[in-house]
Amino acid sequence: MQENVKDLIEEVKNLSELMLDLAYSSVLFESKDIAKEVKLLHDRLEEMEEKIYLHLFAASRGKLAKKMISVIDIVESAKWVAFAAKNMSNMVLEGSALHPVIKEALRESDESITKAIVTKNSIFCSKTLGELRLRTEMGIDIIAIRRGDKWIFDPKKPTEVKEGDIVIGVGPSYSCDKLRKLAIGKVKKI
Repeated sequence: MQENVKDLIEEVKNLSELMLDLAYSSVLFESKDIAKEVKLLHDRLEEMEEKIYLHLFAASRGKLAKKMISVIDIVESAKWVAFAAKNMSNMVLEGSALHPVIKEALRESDESITKAIVTKNSIFCSKTLGELRLRTEMGIDIIAIRRGDKWIFDPKKPTEVKEGDIVIGVGPSYSCDKLRKLAIGKVKKI
């Protein structure tokens, strides 16, 4: 148990928020690829939940026991968000149709979300987010990066993008399309 409870709770919160964003996108774009990411994130969230509870049980002696209830409430709230996101993604994976009114409401959103895998041919490789200036140049924000089985949530300007990273971007749909092309090296200029 190397992580502390604060860091674990923060990761659970970030995971559940990212899951919800990805779940909406998987439904909107009927993307099984994004829906699968939600399921992977759900598995990770369950691992975090177990670690938090192990910490809490180890520390729940005497007066601290009542204080642990608020931590459990936070974890449970994040789990409900994650559960809803997983259910939305399951609809996509199972091929269930979404009611047209809901689908139209989702389409009216100003932003899209995308997932892109960075290849060795990408101009992203070995550059920081600050150097890339994606928000300024394209109006897209990188909200998370998956590197192997680790996630970087809300990456900052000094965060370096590496080959094999999976970047999650939010922005206008045309920018999301360009981000995917830049990540695979099909487009060489931002």
